[in-house]
Amino acid sequence: MFNIDKPRKSELSDQQKKFLTVLFGEAGGNAKMAAEIAGYSESYYPDLVKNLKEEIINRAEEILAAHSPKAALGMINALDEDGSTPGVNIRMEAAKQILDRVGVSKKERIDMNVKQATGIFILPPKNGTAGTTE
Repeated sequence: MFNIDKPRKSELSDQQKKFLTVLFGEAGGNAKMAAEIAGYSESYYPDLVKNLKEEIINRAEEILAAHSPKAALGMINALDEDGSTPGVNIRMEAAKQILDRVGVSKKERIDMNVKQATGIFILPPKNGTAGTTE
């Protein structure tokens, strides 16, 4: 479904690729389980996550982007709900969170019209300083 084996700047080892594939598949996001399935030692998974942090984040963003149409349609379909479907509020919040994370969110408009009065103010001279050059 997702192209999670796409190349990155530095080439991944086969074991790292397997870890990422399992992390976003069979392990359901459990990094410790994914590391064990991919053949890493149990104690190495924190270092593995640290080393692959950028790749993990990129793939997570891809998954969120791929599910954003479903989230948007879910919000639209909730408008037609009669209130009898349980958990619609939870699904609406989940859809909102997905859309927020992919950059589709409520937009705020700020009116930047500035009205500036134009004119010149002439101030009286300070005491004792008008016209003296000493």
